Amino acid sequence: MDAQRIAVTVVSGFLGAGKTTLLNRMVRRAEGSRLAVIVNDFGELNIDAAIVAEVTDAVVSLQNGCICCTVQEDLLAQLASMAQLQPRLERIVIECSGVSDPQRIVQTLAYPQLRNQMHLDMVITVVDATGHLQLEGEYARLARAQVAAADLLLLNKTDLVDEPQLQALRDALGQRTRIHESVQGYLPDALWLDGDLDLEPRAVKPLTRVSNDDHSEMFSSYLWQGTTPLNVERLRGWLQALPREVFRVKGLVVLDQGAQAHWLQHVGTRSQFSAATDEAQATGTRLVFIAARGFNGWEALARGLVHCQVVEDKRA
Repeated sequence: MDAQRIAVTVVSGFLGAGKTTLLNRMVRRAEGSRLAVIVNDFGELNIDAAIVAEVTDAVVSLQNGCICCTVQEDLLAQLASMAQLQPRLERIVIECSGVSDPQRIVQTLAYPQLRNQMHLDMVITVVDATGHLQLEGEYARLARAQVAAADLLLLNKTDLVDEPQLQALRDALGQRTRIHESVQGYLPDALWLDGDLDLEPRAVKPLTRVSNDDHSEMFSSYLWQGTTPLNVERLRGWLQALPREVFRVKGLVVLDQGAQAHWLQHVGTRSQFSAATDEAQATGTRLVFIAARGFNGWEALARGLVHCQVVEDKRA
């Protein structure tokens, strides 16, 4: 590692691949070191930053846009500011939103005000073993761009597919990039923290003009908020029946089981609930949905969530 410059790790991957799970693991494993995290979420509410903030205070949130499009200038400003912090940072981890092409973040590091202060250590792209081959059209092209930008592919959720499916995915990903197969976002320290990946030094290419396409045009997002607790069984059933155009659901839910708040992460047919802090509970339910462009089922989704709410029995 270049001791004079701050190492930057970029974590990329399509919606629901498991980036935040990986990021939480990385933050915990780097405890005691001077590490800061930049989290970018697509949508009105930066759920990923809130989850990571329960692990570390060193979180910078960039939201309401894609980090490689509408908030790229914010990223540049934050990185320049972080470069001046004392005592000096040892590493910065940037989690791209699931709709980002990480190559643009790589190009940002070539700006003159950054390249003498920090260096790109590696790009990790998380690949969902259960869903990568099912992506089609522009979504498949975006996922391929994320794969192409990677120094290391973290092939995640391998416990949820059989060996023939896994081999088909290995064949599709090819042999160019190193692949580590993972469950629950596990990444050995030696692959990122200790610099033992044995990668060739990563040269940042000079900044080139890129197209002005905004990935937000490929996706639509919706924020739903409520104060009434949700019935956990109805909520689970409702999540299982979501339209296939909905890629991702994440946020904070207050459940009827003791009115306890939980972080919800849902992709495909799988949902994960993890207990949130008491401070988070006071804000009520806040859910962000990310769906394909042109999805027009938001009102139906809102009605479904209202149906999941616990209705007080007024006959008592």
